[in-house]
Amino acid sequence: MELRLNKKFTDMVSLFFAIAVIFGVAIFLLILYTTYNDNIKDKLNDALTSSTPVDANANVTAMLDSAGGGIKMFNTLFPFLLIGVFGFVLVSALMVRSHPAFLFIGIIVLGVALILAAIYSNVYEAIAEKDTFADTDTEFNIIGLFLDNLPVIILVLFIAIALILYAYPGKGYSGGGI
Repeated sequence: MELRLNKKFTDMVSLFFAIAVIFGVAIFLLILYTTYNDNIKDKLNDALTSSTPVDANANVTAMLDSAGGGIKMFNTLFPFLLIGVFGFVLVSALMVRSHPAFLFIGIIVLGVALILAAIYSNVYEAIAEKDTFADTDTEFNIIGLFLDNLPVIILVLFIAIALILYAYPGKGYSGGGI
């Protein structure tokens, strides 16, 4: 019986996986881009300029700007990460059939997930509003938009999981044996 409950309940727990991945990647990119622009770019520019031979045909500034642009590109790619996480969670929900009686447990999990999403959203906002990260936050406007609306995104994901899990009732269990 315990194995059946765990197997049917795993897709509600995937809400926490989605929250952790979205928040973790957003914070990582915010810190990475800020660190690159504030600390690494100027020092690397000086080091590469002083070590490059005078007759070399290398534009160090253009190379460093393209490296920064590559990191900044993750801002526009963030929605694809969201689609990938949604796809993973929804495909895993398709693999399990659940009984509608588990919807009550799912609503409790949703409450906890929404509280956690609101906390992560507020933490991201608090970090992004710091003077150190303010410039990066304005450049990472898409990530900021998604993280500001993280509780709404998790609610939509829960509704999609619930539709997949509870639209088709689970198989009835025959009494008796294991």
